[in-house]
Amino acid sequence: MRLVLFLAADYANVTGDGKLNVMGVFNEIYAYNFPARHSAMHIVVKLMGELGEYDQKRNLIVKLLDPDGNQIVDLSVEVNIPSPKSGRKSEVNAIFGIGDIIFPKPGPYQFVALVDKDHKGELTIYVNKIDAPIASPDLTQWLPKLKNSWNA
Repeated sequence: MRLVLFLAADYANVTGDGKLNVMGVFNEIYAYNFPARHSAMHIVVKLMGELGEYDQKRNLIVKLLDPDGNQIVDLSVEVNIPSPKSGRKSEVNAIFGIGDIIFPKPGPYQFVALVDKDHKGELTIYVNKIDAPIASPDLTQWLPKLKNSWNA
């Protein structure tokens, strides 16, 4: 199997006729504090079958590793490699919906794709710390003074 596409997105799905829809592709996440929680993302993997693999089942595994190489998430799904149609190599789409991922600290995180324990590729997500926005002043304390100056 050959990895054709590997990405993170806000949302993804596959239509009934096999069309892959992806919205909000990203590779950076920003957080004010750590550990940081990311509420939802979709990991999209598109694989292409090779000669001799058709009509077989394979185990697709996606692991998320922190900057120190520690595993945070381990996902897997069994995929069926269909026979090619119209002389084209067959493709398989897999989408993993992940909710409430905790990123312990800033840094580069790696999603790693494996098919039957064979490394196919990786996707880096950069988790960045940003400064909290400066709070705007409370203008309500100035409203009575402004109102009085208008009436003067």
